[in-house]
Amino acid sequence: MKLHRFASVFFLSTIVWTTAGCTMMEEQATPRVAQKNIASPEQVNTSLKKATTDSNNQQAIELEKQTKRVTLGQTKTYDLSSLLSKHRVSIDPQYFYQNQIFYFDLQENKSVIYTYDTKRQHNKIVHATKNAIPMMTGTGEFLLWVETEQPTKTGVKWSIRQLRITTNQVTTLDTGESRFDTSPPRIDVTSTRVSWITQEATAQKTVSTLKSYSLKTGKITPLQSFILKTGKVQDGLFTYEHRDSDDGVTLYTSHFNNGKNVRVLETLDGAYKKEMSGLIDFSRSGTYFALGTEGDAIFQPIGLDEKTLNYSASSAQTLINGIQFLSNTQIVFREGINQLMYADLKAKTVAPLTDFEELVSVPLLQDGKLTYSITNGKKSTLHVVKLLPSD
Repeated sequence: MKLHRFASVFFLSTIVWTTAGCTMMEEQATPRVAQKNIASPEQVNTSLKKATTDSNNQQAIELEKQTKRVTLGQTKTYDLSSLLSKHRVSIDPQYFYQNQIFYFDLQENKSVIYTYDTKRQHNKIVHATKNAIPMMTGTGEFLLWVETEQPTKTGVKWSIRQLRITTNQVTTLDTGESRFDTSPPRIDVTSTRVSWITQEATAQKTVSTLKSYSLKTGKITPLQSFILKTGKVQDGLFTYEHRDSDDGVTLYTSHFNNGKNVRVLETLDGAYKKEMSGLIDFSRSGTYFALGTEGDAIFQPIGLDEKTLNYSASSAQTLINGIQFLSNTQIVFREGINQLMYADLKAKTVAPLTDFEELVSVPLLQDGKLTYSITNGKKSTLHVVKLLPSD
């Protein structure tokens, strides 16, 4: 099962940045070739229509939308209004460890990582750097983040940093430089490992390498590399995004063949592979893939004799993201930027987890607790739900 994912969301063909109370969409950078191969709205709609059809070409079952809010467990609420008013921070909780909530403050010439102790209601600096921090996450006693330096004529230098929370020891796991419009790595985690994709680009090719870092041994292992040859005609494979979970690694890739570009969602072990454009977010459990798109949340069975399930958002333009599997068949996701929803695939229902708010962060799942924040005007509150046992 997925442990959790970082709270600031930037995804796929469309990126959703959620920082300091605003959301922005922009196209994902692809090395030198993307602008020639971006799918048209008609192609995206066709691809999403395929995604809502199962392998027997039967239309997906629409989940029943309920109006009554669900309760997933005992909830503690913390008023962070006075704290956040002093910092230009993302409202999203980036990581939760025991009683500590980690977040970062993006200042003009530096980035600062803070931790807020919910028991003592005390805030302190954990780490400061002159570099930018585009994302942060964690697993167990480890806090992990990416640092990027100022862009140069050749590219953007980056490093992956790790803090052992119990000892305050900071180490560097990996370094590199993003060139030719490639992006710095994005970290994902499970209960036992950390993974990321590096992209080494030259004028002739881009090599994407999926790496795995074992929390037990401290060893980094390259799992697989993918090569995209560039030039007049592009050929090969380019990786946009990956998701890691205890159930395996999933990749969102572009397959180029004589210049033709097909986007594919596939598992590293080859058990699942489908053409798919227009993804906003995706995640998996042992039995389902959950796909977030513009206007729909799609749930496709893995190795089950079941039909695809679909939830239609309140608007066809609403983005579905922040997907978290609470169990194989119970999922929390964010509809737009205003509300968290809860899907029960066994009952075939979707119900609101929060009210419709001005701004709701994507949820964070860790150690049996679901954490999210809500902003209305100048009031910001953090909500920590101790989840009831699930299937």
